[in-house]
Amino acid sequence: MLSIFGCGTIDDVRDDVVASKPHLKVNKSDQETVDTSTTTNQTKSSSFNYCSSISCNSKYQPDDKEEVLLPAEVILLSLSKTVPNMLECISTPLSQITKDTTKKERKVIKEHTKKRTTALETLYNLTKKEYNRVPLVNNTEKWDVVGTLTNALLSSMENSTNETKGSSKQSVDEDRRLICWTLNNLSVPYENKERIALGEHSTKLLQGLTLVIQGNEPETYLCCICLMNLSYLADAIRPITFYVPSSYGAAPYSPTKRSRSETSESIEPRSSEITYQVLGNQSSLIRVIEQMMITNAQYLCKIQSKQSVQGEAIRWGCGFIRNITSTGDGETDNGKEDGSLSDSTGRQGSISNDSIEEICLLLSQTEIPKLIVQFVSDSPRPVIQWSKDSLEDICLGAICNLAQWQPSQESLRKAGALKRLEKIEGLPGIHGYRSRAIRCSLGALPNHC
Repeated sequence: MLSIFGCGTIDDVRDDVVASKPHLKVNKSDQETVDTSTTTNQTKSSSFNYCSSISCNSKYQPDDKEEVLLPAEVILLSLSKTVPNMLECISTPLSQITKDTTKKERKVIKEHTKKRTTALETLYNLTKKEYNRVPLVNNTEKWDVVGTLTNALLSSMENSTNETKGSSKQSVDEDRRLICWTLNNLSVPYENKERIALGEHSTKLLQGLTLVIQGNEPETYLCCICLMNLSYLADAIRPITFYVPSSYGAAPYSPTKRSRSETSESIEPRSSEITYQVLGNQSSLIRVIEQMMITNAQYLCKIQSKQSVQGEAIRWGCGFIRNITSTGDGETDNGKEDGSLSDSTGRQGSISNDSIEEICLLLSQTEIPKLIVQFVSDSPRPVIQWSKDSLEDICLGAICNLAQWQPSQESLRKAGALKRLEKIEGLPGIHGYRSRAIRCSLGALPNHC
């Protein structure tokens, strides 16, 4: 799987470099989400060379050999022996080292920090095995993995804010990276999506993911993949897309579910309300993703020997945009691919066209349509290298979706899509076909539509 390479070099943070094609894995059974559980350049074992006697470190060490199908009872029994202790260790608050901290206190804090990191690493290793993912999320009477990871993510961002005050240098947080990797793996199975995206911890989780993206942390690309994974659940699209954080103790803004019987007259006031709430708040998820793309666009200027975390953040942020703007016309009732032009297949459930049009209207009032057109037209790589789920491939799919609706059609015209895609239109293959379809929708080829 190829993508745009970033211009920035991050040799000092090798673990942040996203793996190449053999390690960015698509879930073959669902054909829907990116699974980073086999990402290379993972944190090396030497980084976790801790004492084996640590109580919260599981004795269960999964390997990377071929998966063995185990009975559900055996899996639960194995997990029940290790997971509760790990979660207890992860949920224990970390004390901050200050200038007043004594030498003895520093030693205790460092030991607990190592134990916590080890517990997170072990939990992540458990989620690398697909058969562990569903029981880890759905056995809430035994443990609360999602809640524990969500609180740990928020805590890591709070600590990061305190540590970097007055400093412009980004820090690499090993714990936060492990948390995001684990959440990413857990968001892959369909059985987990509803509990993660719509469950009791969903609002806090969205807050944590949004904060990471807003801070443009090295883990931003993992958060974007997680959001994209969850957006394959149709019922989660509106709550995620329109997420706005709470302020002054008020509950986060959440649009009510739209009825299919509503008329366009009743929809218009609600759309205006959503536009005001989402676009008027620079900390809303859509505004945060928009700003992340603007900031990181400079890393797409030319091909480098390594993929940058900034470039990958843009790629999977665009993947999220492609998913939330897809009508799902390309999927059949069983979720299988059926010729979708945008290539966003595998959605679970359905969402009304009115909701998709509303989302496209919202996006048309941001810089996102202009940016995705720019990512395609300014690509430094030849079209022959635009493989499936490359940045260019994802962006063309998103543009196809936006081109179906009048408000977003106008934003694409203003972005220069008609001229910028003209050079691709005459090429053979799916990219030329998509470019022709887009320009046709925008009125450039009236005799060929």
